[in-house]
Amino acid sequence: MNNEKETRRRTKKQGILMTMVFTVAAALAIYFAVSFISANQEINEKKEHLADLQNHKEDVVQQNKDIEKTIEENDEAAIAEKYARENGYVKTDERVYIDITPGT
Repeated sequence: MNNEKETRRRTKKQGILMTMVFTVAAALAIYFAVSFISANQEINEKKEHLADLQNHKEDVVQQNKDIEKTIEENDEAAIAEKYARENGYVKTDERVYIDITPGT
């Protein structure tokens, strides 16, 4: 009779232990899955940001080439006019037309 009780106790302890091991393993699996998904999303966001930066770099490089070309042509008046227009300045008695059509 004692052996039977002892065997039941061992079996019950083993069952509890197996349940705990399974629970811990499941929790770890869920944690790693969530971590993997989160890291993957962050990688995709960084890739998009990198693509945006590369596009911006190309724009800046083209602007620099335009400025270098203007400087090489030694056309200081054109440089001054370009930057003045970019900042909203106009020449005296110059008419400025603003396109207000939808979609522009």
